[in-house]
Amino acid sequence: MYDVDLAQMKGYIMDKLAAEGDFGFIPAGTLSSMVDDLMRLDAEFMAASGVDDGEVYDEEKAFDALTEGVKKGYGEYQMYAMRLVDDYMDFTEEYLASVDAIDWE
Repeated sequence: MYDVDLAQMKGYIMDKLAAEGDFGFIPAGTLSSMVDDLMRLDAEFMAASGVDDGEVYDEEKAFDALTEGVKKGYGEYQMYAMRLVDDYMDFTEEYLASVDAIDWE
């Protein structure tokens, strides 16, 4: 398991979302809470699926779990859940690659 600065990772994700501009209609505080929840849900998914113990991260299953979490927690934005989760996963991967925290084996 890699030691990652979660605050720095969140900042990276938030900056990328802001630069992209697709979610400008979501209040900043709400979007920040959504990213916090996505990070929590992702960590829960990794623990439950054994990633923390060396299992391979299943992106499709993670995408489904995170999307359902956004839909449940933010019903008013459920029509944007898939897009937000896709961007979150892309930006998380970019960040992890930038700090050499991804093992591609």
